[in-house]
Order: sequence, then structure tokens, then C-alpha cells
Amino acid sequence: MFGNKLKYRFFIKSALWFVILMLFGGQALRSQGSMDGVMMNDTCRDVALTGEPEYYIGDDLFSLINGGADLYHEYGFREVAVAQYVFTSGDTVKAEVYDMGSPEGAWGIYSITETTNALPFYAGMAGRQGEGFAQFIKGRYMVYIYHRGTDIFKLQYLGGCLSTAMEGSYAEPHLMKVLENLEGEKDKVVYFKGNLGLSSVYSFHYKDVFGFSEGAAAVFPSFTVILLSYGDEHAGSDGFIAARDFFMNSNKYHAQMAHRGSFHMKDRKERQIEVFLEGRHLLVFIHEEDMDMNDIRETVTAELGK
Repeated sequence: MFGNKLKYRFFIKSALWFVILMLFGGQALRSQGSMDGVMMNDTCRDVALTGEPEYYIGDDLFSLINGGADLYHEYGFREVAVAQYVFTSGDTVKAEVYDMGSPEGAWGIYSITETTNALPFYAGMAGRQGEGFAQFIKGRYMVYIYHRGTDIFKLQYLGGCLSTAMEGSYAEPHLMKVLENLEGEKDKVVYFKGNLGLSSVYSFHYKDVFGFSEGAAAVFPSFTVILLSYGDEHAGSDGFIAARDFFMNSNKYHAQMAHRGSFHMKDRKERQIEVFLEGRHLLVFIHEEDMDMNDIRETVTAELGK
């Protein structure tokens, strides 16, 4: 009788562990399988995988990226596959294919990882190359290719092979496009989905003071334009009021002034910050000298209304 009870308990425990493995381990296997079609493209004859890809899913990314994984997760990161490829010529390269969960996430991480002096790389929807790397995005994927002096035509070939296996081509997010259409030479235009991304442009506070759903920024040589979006006008108004009340009582800023639908202040470097409520959006200007931003404000609000 006692032995039967032990067998029963062992059976129950084994069944529970099996269910856990199916729920969690099975989920990882399905997740990995979703990337196999991208990483193992049989139509490309001049390049092949060497060994099996390594997969980093969810929080596993912290073991691959030291100190930068939080930003990827903010954009909706799901998993990354890392693989070595060899060309028929003998050249070897490493590719990292990031599933960012959405085209917006791919555009965002691509925009925020921009490097100076990069050259075009013709793969996917947008691409660039620099010293020892190439990078492109397509659909919900962002790809890095690392190499040591490999010919650019071989890199383009691999980029094309990976790109053709990726579903969907999407233009940049609407907020990003609105700011890209502003006249004048820009240092960069970025898209973000949280406070970490916003802080890469300007650090208002370590907390998410604005509580926005998505945003974009255009950095010009003499000023910065930030566009924050909310779900609807009610949420936009609540976000504006919360941010206004916070900054009006902040010791980090001074010369605060609040008006109906806007507030103004200066930071410790005497940069002027102007915040305007525009329906379900907040429009923020940051500049060092006295500047009339009304023309840009009108242009942005007109573009948002299209």
C-alpha cells in the first residue's frame, strides 16, 4: 500500500514536470523554430551555416548584450538567433538576427543604434555598413552582420539571402516620418517606445514622467524636436497635466511657466524647454538660444492631421 502511494506521488510529480516543460521548454522550441526559416535559407548556394544557430530568448538577451538589453526589451524584443556563415570562398562571418516583435520595434532599435560615418547597405527596408559590420531591417527583424574584411558584395549577398526569408516590408512609423519631413539637416531621427529611448535623446528624469505610448525625436544642430503620442486625447491631456505638475515642482529645472495647453522651463545648462499639448500628442522643443518654433509647430501639427 505504502509503495503504491510512493508510485502515485512520483507519477503526479513527473506529470507536473512534463506539463511545465511543455509550457516553457516547448514555448522556447516553438520560438526557435520560428527563426529557422530565416537562418537556414536553402536557396543561397554560395553561403552556408556552420553548425546550429544559438538562440537567446527573452531575458537570455542579457547574457549576449552587456548593459544594452533593457533598451531592446523596451522596443518589444522577443529573441535573437546568432549564427556563423561560411562562403564558398572560405570567408566566415557572424550574423545576429533580432526578432523585435513588430516593424515599429525594428525601426526603433535601428534608428537608435545609428553610427556616424556609415555607408548604405542595400538589404531589407533600410541598411547601413561601417567598419567590420553591416546592419539592416525588414519586417519585425533587425540584423547585424559582423566580419573581418569580407568583400562588400559577399555581405550584400548574405544580406539578400536573409532578407528574402523575412516576411513583410514596412515604412517607418508615422511619428518618425512626420519629423523626417521637417526641413533642415538633421543629426538623427529616432523612434522610441519608452523612457529609455527618450533618455537617449534627452534625459528629463530617470522615471517615465510623461507616460506616453510611443514617440520620436529629430535632433538638429541647434535644437531638438520631440513628439510624444498617447492613445487618445483624454490620455494626452492626462499626460500633459501629470508632466506639467511634475516639472513645475522639480528642482532640476527653473524659470518654469505654465499656460493653458503649454509649459516652459530651463534646465541647468540654460537650455529652454517648451512643451505643447496637441490633441493626443505632446510636442517638445529644446534649444539653447531664443528661437521662434511656431513654424515648426504648425508644420508638425499639420502633418499629424493627415
